[in-house]
Amino acid sequence: MRLELSLIEVFCSVYEEGSFSKAAARLRCSQPTISGHIKNLESYIGVKLFDRLPRRIVPTRAGQVLYRHGRTILNEKEAAIQELTKLLNRMEGTLSIWSSTIPGDYLLPQLIASFHSKVPAVRIEMRVSDSKDVCNQVLAARAEIGFIGARLDAVGLELRHFATDQLALVVPNNKEWRQVRRVTLSELARKPFLAREPGSGTRLAFERKVGLNIDDFNVIGSFGSSSAVKEGLKAGLGISILSTLAVRTEISMGSLKTVEIDGVTPIERDLFVAINRNLTLSPIAESFLDLVLDSISLSSHLATV
Repeated sequence: MRLELSLIEVFCSVYEEGSFSKAAARLRCSQPTISGHIKNLESYIGVKLFDRLPRRIVPTRAGQVLYRHGRTILNEKEAAIQELTKLLNRMEGTLSIWSSTIPGDYLLPQLIASFHSKVPAVRIEMRVSDSKDVCNQVLAARAEIGFIGARLDAVGLELRHFATDQLALVVPNNKEWRQVRRVTLSELARKPFLAREPGSGTRLAFERKVGLNIDDFNVIGSFGSSSAVKEGLKAGLGISILSTLAVRTEISMGSLKTVEIDGVTPIERDLFVAINRNLTLSPIAESFLDLVLDSISLSSHLATV
C-alpha cells in the first residue's frame, strides 16, 4: 500500500473537521468509508493518528506531524491545478475562505455571487467564525483568505482594509426603551448586556472605543453570532452592541432600535482581508481578492446604512 494522495485528503478532512461524520459529508461519502481509510492509513504508517474519545476525536502527535505535511501537499496540489488551468485560459477549482460574522453574513455573499457569475467553474467554501479564529486558520494555511472585523496583528499575517462598518447600541423597541434616545456609559454598564464571544471583532472594537472590558458590564450571556444576540434582544434579555448591518432589517421593521451613548462618538471599525505573508496566493485567490478590493465602494455604502 502506498501513501496515496486521496488518503492524505481524507486524513486532512477528518483532522480539520474533528469528526468522521463531518469529513464524510464534506467529501460526499459514507462515514464507514472514511473510518476504513483512516484505519488503513494508520496500519500503513504503523501508528495511531487519532485518539477516539466518547464524543470527539483528538489528533495524536503523529497525526499533527502528518497533518502539517499533508496540508502542504494538498495546498501544492491545488496551486498546481489552478496554475495549469490559468495557463490554459481556464479558471476552475476550489477557494477556501474563512470570515468573521459581519463580513461573512452580510458582505461576502454578494461578492461571491459576483465572482461566480464571472468564473462559474470555481467552487468557494466559506466558513464563519470569530476574527481571532479566522486569523489562526489563515496562518495555518487552512484558508487562503480571511475576512475579519478587527485589526489583529500577528507574525506572518498581512492585513488589507476593504470596508468600514458602524457599530451601535441596540435595544428592544419596547416600553422600557421606546422613549429613550441616549444613555450614559455608567447607565449602560448597569443594564443587562448580551456580549459577543472573546475574539469577536465587534467586541474588540467596542472595548477599544470605550476603554473598558466587556467584563466591566452587567453581562448576562455571551453569544457566538450576531444573529443569536439579535434573537436575545427581541426576546427582551437585554441590550448589546451590534453592527448596523446586522440589524437594519429589524430596525426598519420596528422590533429593535439604536440608542446613543453620551460622550461616545459614532463607533466605526475597519474590516480587513487577512492573508498569509509566507504563502503565495493561488490564481483563484488572487482573482477573488482583486474583485473584493475593486469593490471598495462598499465603504461608502456602509457609511449610509
